[in-house]
Amino acid sequence: MKYKKTFFHCGNQLLNTLSTEIKEIEMIIEKVKWANSFKHNQKNEITYEHQTAYNKAFDAQFINCGWESQPLLRVEPRLIGDFRKGLVFVEIQFGNSSTLYRDYYKFQYGLINGLLSLSVLIVPTKPSDFFPTRPKSVLNMAEYDLAYSYLTVLPINVPVLLIGLLPEN
Repeated sequence: MKYKKTFFHCGNQLLNTLSTEIKEIEMIIEKVKWANSFKHNQKNEITYEHQTAYNKAFDAQFINCGWESQPLLRVEPRLIGDFRKGLVFVEIQFGNSSTLYRDYYKFQYGLINGLLSLSVLIVPTKPSDFFPTRPKSVLNMAEYDLAYSYLTVLPINVPVLLIGLLPEN
């Protein structure tokens, strides 16, 4: 699918050093195709739909590219991400907008403790367009414009790649 992206607090040296991982993330996103009513079959046994289907599709693509799934940053309180490769930490967020704060906390904790150099937050743009068959489930969903505004006003000085998933291929 198509996407848009914005970097926050990222210098050229960091982007050059992590260019392979960034390109891999972009390739993974392009491999998952957007659909009005997205479905994903896992091992030809279970068919998932909507948000769960996207989560499963991204999981399969990241794992196929050698990314660690469900990386643990801390045991107590339990801080788990979606994917990590080296010092790149990825969160895919289809939850409520309040979950963005938890993601930002994980990013800050990981950077301060030397567990990551770049955080990647992947969210939909315009959730009602991204999930057109689920209008009730997309109210107050984490989304690109909201995440962008948070990253511009909150004192979060963590290198972040914000990716907004577009409802198109």
